[in-house]
Formats: sequence, C-alpha cells, structure tokens
Amino acid sequence: MNETIMQQIRAARSERGLSQKDLADHLGKTQATISDWERGKTQISASELYQIAELLNKPIEYFFGENIGDKEIQDIVAVLRKQPVKTRSSVLQLAGMIIQIQNIGDEATKAPESITEEKAREFYNLFIPFANTINAMSKKMDELRSQFEAALRVNEVKKPSKTKGKS
Repeated sequence: MNETIMQQIRAARSERGLSQKDLADHLGKTQATISDWERGKTQISASELYQIAELLNKPIEYFFGENIGDKEIQDIVAVLRKQPVKTRSSVLQLAGMIIQIQNIGDEATKAPESITEEKAREFYNLFIPFANTINAMSKKMDELRSQFEAALRVNEVKKPSKTKGKS
C-alpha cells in the first residue's frame, strides 16, 4: 500500500506541475522529505496525506489507488468535498437537472416529431426551476460584484497621491 501511495503522490504532484521543492514549500517540509516519501524511504502520516490531497485537489481515495475516474472527476470530487453540505446538495441538484434537461433535449433533437406533451411538460418542469436557480445565482453574483467594485473604488480613493519632491 505504501508503494501505491508514493506513486500516486508523485503522479499527482507532476500532474499539477509542482516540483518536490514546490510541494515541500507548500507543506512546510523539506525537499528531502518529499523525496523520501516518493521513494518509500519514510512513511507518510494520515494528516500529511490529507494535506497533500487538499493541496493537489485529489480525493483521498486517489492515493490508495482507487479508480474514481479521470482528472476532471477527481477534481469535482475534491472540490465538492471542500464545500459546506448545503452547497454540495445544491450543486448535485443542479447537475442532476442539467443531465435531465440535456437528455430530453438530445431526444428532441434526434426526433423532433416525437416530442409529446408529456415530454414538453417534463422539460418545462425541469427547466423553470433550473432557470430560477441560475437567475438567483446571477443576482447574487451581481451583488457581490457591486460590493467588490465599491471596495476597489474606496481603496483607490485611499491611495496617497504621488507628490513631487521639493528641492
């Protein structure tokens, strides 16, 4: 198992374009420590492995050699785990809606004449809550943008102006 963990650390580090020194700097370790881990000379603790998983955006299962999909799926799993439960639930609900809408749309594209009233209602009943959710998110993002733009303007005003030195 230790060999698998070490190989996965090396692979994930390389995938993210980090050197051993880069990883060491992020973790507050030495490059020699990272090298020792990757060569299997020393064992890594569970808490250190967790830190590496967080830093390299990998689910912890990845380091034990479990096949959980390609890089994009691993990224999604890792990012979702970092979110509060309510956010994860909302993201999963939206993803489910997108998949259902896409499936109905694909069906309709292949055979437009087969769109029944029932399919149209199903699409409509999925699309309206989805659109409402997206609109609410957009409104929240607009509010945040306004707040950050206001903060930037305030910071611009607070900057001291350059004055010419007197001779």
